[in-house]
Amino acid sequence: MVYYVRFLKTPRIQQQKGSVSITALICITTDLGDSFLAEDADLVVTAAKDSEIVYESQIKWNAYNRELPITLGPLPANLIHKTLSLTIDTWPESQPKSMSEHRLSPWPSIPLVVGATSAPFGPQSAPAAKLVRRTIHAPEAAELQVWEETGNSIARHIWDAGLATVMYLGETLHHMSQRAHAAKRGKAPTACTMPALEKVLSTSRTSLTRVVELGAGCGIVGIGLAQMLANCSVLLTDLPEVEEIITRNIHCTRPGDVSSVRYQNLDWEQPPDDLCSQPIALILVSDCTYNADSLPVLVSCLDRLVRTSPEAIILVSLKRRHDSETVFFDLMRSSGFRSVQDSMEIPSEHGQVDEIEFHCYSRDARV
Repeated sequence: MVYYVRFLKTPRIQQQKGSVSITALICITTDLGDSFLAEDADLVVTAAKDSEIVYESQIKWNAYNRELPITLGPLPANLIHKTLSLTIDTWPESQPKSMSEHRLSPWPSIPLVVGATSAPFGPQSAPAAKLVRRTIHAPEAAELQVWEETGNSIARHIWDAGLATVMYLGETLHHMSQRAHAAKRGKAPTACTMPALEKVLSTSRTSLTRVVELGAGCGIVGIGLAQMLANCSVLLTDLPEVEEIITRNIHCTRPGDVSSVRYQNLDWEQPPDDLCSQPIALILVSDCTYNADSLPVLVSCLDRLVRTSPEAIILVSLKRRHDSETVFFDLMRSSGFRSVQDSMEIPSEHGQVDEIEFHCYSRDARV
């Protein structure tokens, strides 16, 4: 499982007895916040004003840590009047190379520990807002900047399957490009795992591809796709409590050519008939199967969307967390959906890996 740097106490500038310092309290935990990194990690802590580094230090997370206080200083006295941000990340060489060999690409793989940059803080000892920015290096995209809440709550956070789905979509686009170049050179194309998904992604070259994401959370999947894929319209949907964080992320995104991203509140129990005025090509569902109680309404919502857009395919991604998630697959079969599967490994502690599953659903034989 992937681990995330989180601020339990966001950074602030402290001034005591004429000495200026930056203080914070962090942990390194899973997407659900249910366990902590149980191996040593070398961290670099960087304080910056805009893009200018004003202080940098190395610290160590020990395997037995549950939280780690940070104090940087003494700092120049004039920093008490500056607005800064604090970034905490691992040294690149300390990240394990644990992805499957067949997934190797020119881009960095998913790291074991995902770093974080605080919201701005200061001057006059004002603490940072309870937000962090993640920088994701995804295939076929410029750096993806995603804000999420900090602390040890699971609300409005990036989850492992969402992170992996961005990588999976990016690598799918990359492999499509490689096959196209091979075909031009007269070489036999390599087989693709999800032909229906590749067909949908390739239609962006000739017509607008309309995408809807259910349970978008921070919006990492839909926003990532909009940055990687030209000529697409992405609608992110979730409950009202995510609107603020997801709107922030939409404002930070840099969509591809002729692509756009917008947000709409959506209750799965009452999806509107006019959710999308034109047929949907792709429905994204990432890490939404963990709550067994919500699965019947999720499948009902998917059924309704596909009835209004019969050609749509559904890409479901998840990391298995408990046995009750099998109910989702039973309900999808009962609703007449067929699927093909693929998977991706993500790093875990001590050189191990976890698996993210991808299920591409359709009501016909195109999957």
